[in-house]
Amino acid sequence: MKKIKIIAEIGINHDGSIETARKLIQESANAGVSSVKFQYRNLDNAYSDTAREIGDELLLTEIRKNYLSPSVLLDLSAYAHELGLEAGISFFDTVDMEDFGEKIDTFDFFKLPSAELTNAELISAMLKTGKQVFLSTGCHNESELEAAFSPLPTEGWMPMHCISNYPVSLQNARLGYIEYLRNKWDRDVGYSSHDDDWEACLLAMQLGAVVIERHITLDRNAEGLDHSSSSTPAEFAKMSAFASNLDFLLSGNGPRVPNQGELLNRQNLGRSFFTNKDLKVGDVLEIDSLVYRSPNTGLSRDEITGYIEKSVQINLPKGSAITKSVFEKENPLPDHIIDFARNKNLSLPVRLHDLSKFQNQFPIGAFEFHLSYAEILRDINVADFDSTNRYSIHLPDYINSTQLMDPFSKSVEQREASLNILERTISLAERLQNMTGTFVPVVGSFSVMHSSLSAFYDDHAALINRIKTRDVTLMPQWLPPIAWYFGGSVSLHAMNQLQDAKFIQQHDLPVCMDVCHLIMGRNFFGFSADHVMQNLEKNTQHIHIADAAGLDGEGLAFGEGEPENIDLIRNALDYDCLKVIEVWQGHLDNGAGFRKALTDLSKL
Repeated sequence: MKKIKIIAEIGINHDGSIETARKLIQESANAGVSSVKFQYRNLDNAYSDTAREIGDELLLTEIRKNYLSPSVLLDLSAYAHELGLEAGISFFDTVDMEDFGEKIDTFDFFKLPSAELTNAELISAMLKTGKQVFLSTGCHNESELEAAFSPLPTEGWMPMHCISNYPVSLQNARLGYIEYLRNKWDRDVGYSSHDDDWEACLLAMQLGAVVIERHITLDRNAEGLDHSSSSTPAEFAKMSAFASNLDFLLSGNGPRVPNQGELLNRQNLGRSFFTNKDLKVGDVLEIDSLVYRSPNTGLSRDEITGYIEKSVQINLPKGSAITKSVFEKENPLPDHIIDFARNKNLSLPVRLHDLSKFQNQFPIGAFEFHLSYAEILRDINVADFDSTNRYSIHLPDYINSTQLMDPFSKSVEQREASLNILERTISLAERLQNMTGTFVPVVGSFSVMHSSLSAFYDDHAALINRIKTRDVTLMPQWLPPIAWYFGGSVSLHAMNQLQDAKFIQQHDLPVCMDVCHLIMGRNFFGFSADHVMQNLEKNTQHIHIADAAGLDGEGLAFGEGEPENIDLIRNALDYDCLKVIEVWQGHLDNGAGFRKALTDLSKL
């Protein structure tokens, strides 16, 4: 689908105040819109001296009260540009345009008000600027629209469905006309909304409107003609969120594929078979020796029947999950793959309880502890670990069953619990460094942004520099566009976009580059993953590596993602740092995923 442009119409909702107009522009930028738009009328040319209708008196009073001069509007447009917004304007006559002279090129687009749709001279003047022109259809019948549109060139203009009531009731929106316009004139169509309910804009997007224009106000109950048919910044933020995600929202017209969060919930909530007693090599699996429990990390009910009466090929302590691998003889990892993994500084993620198993099964000499909040709060004896290994530590994402790790939380309880877990993790890293004599990176998924992105990086830079005085490096991890927190999907707004790379460079922060997350961010935001990797090459001191597809196909086996991912993965292998393999559930089924990942990488 085409990207949807959201225009916040400032109109006369500034009430003649430059300060209010600037505030509306700032709030528009904060809400995530792409553009703001102004209105301008030359006062001497606005109304006839003989106008005596009641409506004339009302409008002329409002127009005079809310007048802003061309110089002020140009300054406001420059301010919008500073905030990364496009700036457009509506004119009601060619005399209005003439008041701006050559500086009319300051504006990025023009809008023809509904009432002037038959003003061919004004339309022509707007089109001659070479800028995009939006033509509002309100107030006119179909024959008038045909007369206005038929002479126009092929490019440079877009019709905007509009009902010129202020506000428009749900019964009068007639959104079906968007499709009619698009089909009749074979071009993109927008929607100029004056709806009482801003949610009508969501339906307009679904029907194909690629531009949504709506008035913005700081207070819908304020005095003035347009406030009641306007939206607040909070409503614009919701509208912008739907606009930027509409193609994802409406996707799925094909065979169903569960997302990563669903797979995680299926594992956590589902069930599989576990042993209810110890089994030794050669023992025959019987149904009486099994229990059916959560989580779903082994064979399911429809799979288990094919393995009853088969002999197990490895020793299974009571409580072991029954997987396919327990019926296969365990073969040592080939020497050439072990050598490759050591040469490339590859590492595997482990829990405390499975380190011994995996370091024997995969003697590659490097492991990353993925700790839970409960584990880090216990006493951990590093003397139990092999001092010849290299280690890294991933901070827990959670501090308890309902809260994320957030050392800057406004909640005193959450902040202190986060700092306590952080302190215990840093202490563990210090002890591991003393034992091994090697660098032990600490990786954190810091994702909570309390105010601005700038403040987020100021806070984390201060924290990282404070910990650095203890000779321990805490590094934030590059994050995905969507995280699977607490069984749900949560959009993240830090550590995953191009603007984050600039802040990382500005503060000279060490980072863990997660290649899988980077790929999903590329697919979601549209940036160049290679560009991000190159820009952050000097900052990257640790890497998490797996393949990916789409915006939520996380932790795929190498080669199962988009073809262009392979070069990115190859380049990551050449970095002089630990690279932790994070294929989805690689530790299950006796490490089958880890074995496949090491084999696949060696073939790249």
